[in-house]
Amino acid sequence: MSLTTSLSELPEEMLRRILTKLPPNDLKTAMLVSKLWKSMVDDPKLWTWSVVSVNTSLDLRKLKIHRLQLIQTIRLPPSDPINSIWKLEDLTELFQVVLDTPSISMIHGIETYTLGSMEPCLLGQVLGKLDVLKLNPIAHGKLSSVQFGHIFTTIAARKCPMKELLVAGLWVTDVGPTLFASAVSNAKKLRLSACNVGQMLALLKDIVENERPLAKLHLNLCDMDSIDPDLVGKALNKLEEVVVSNCRYGWVSHEQLTATFRGVLEGESKLKTLMLNDISSYAKGIDEELLRQTFKKIGKFWSRIKKIVDPYQEELTRLGAIAIFD
Repeated sequence: MSLTTSLSELPEEMLRRILTKLPPNDLKTAMLVSKLWKSMVDDPKLWTWSVVSVNTSLDLRKLKIHRLQLIQTIRLPPSDPINSIWKLEDLTELFQVVLDTPSISMIHGIETYTLGSMEPCLLGQVLGKLDVLKLNPIAHGKLSSVQFGHIFTTIAARKCPMKELLVAGLWVTDVGPTLFASAVSNAKKLRLSACNVGQMLALLKDIVENERPLAKLHLNLCDMDSIDPDLVGKALNKLEEVVVSNCRYGWVSHEQLTATFRGVLEGESKLKTLMLNDISSYAKGIDEELLRQTFKKIGKFWSRIKKIVDPYQEELTRLGAIAIFD
């Protein structure tokens, strides 16, 4: 008896289990074995790994294929601002298809497209459902305050948090602080740049007062040095990872850093990774013993623009004492 015949005699449920173990190329080959196998291989649950390239509006027909109804990712070609093959009506059709396919949560290449003319509600519903989203002046061109409002409203209302969100605060100043905080804290990883003090205050309060999905926070040029140090310390210690860039320019105060370090040592801190980039000599105003104890608790938490190999400092580090940012 041939192997194929033996497999065909197996119960259908067992055959389905076998098919779930096949790598993509073998799965494609299995479709050619028989009508029975083809019908089983056509199950959308077996094709969630597929990445469908949508190069023109004609390719949208691919997304109507039965076995592709549960795909999670599509890929667009890089946008050409001069000779773009994607017109507004084509993008609108694409976004409607994505909206009608709940499983799609990733659109590779979408950040290269100018979307300022897109209908705000449709734009917000689609961008807000993605797992990874970049909202900065490079991505999507200049969006209107109404468009941003719809995007942030959709993100804030998500039951399953976004995996990663990048926001340039200067471009979303028209979004109210409460909505801003509710949206950006509904991402597991958040990269914020150039946010104003109102946005930062609302975010930090939301982190402290509510159990939010946010676990990793990266800050760059965010205005927060005037915010209550205790609030900053409590908020950052509720996160698992915090990275602050350009510390030497004073975007975070000595008092805020002190409160954060004390939270690491004294409270029930969740903080596993802390990195203060380009801290340079800025931290010399902070208690050295507090810095040493923080280092012992969570490891190295600082960096400088220029890495200087210093055997003496490396030895101090090995012994658990910091040569304070020489």
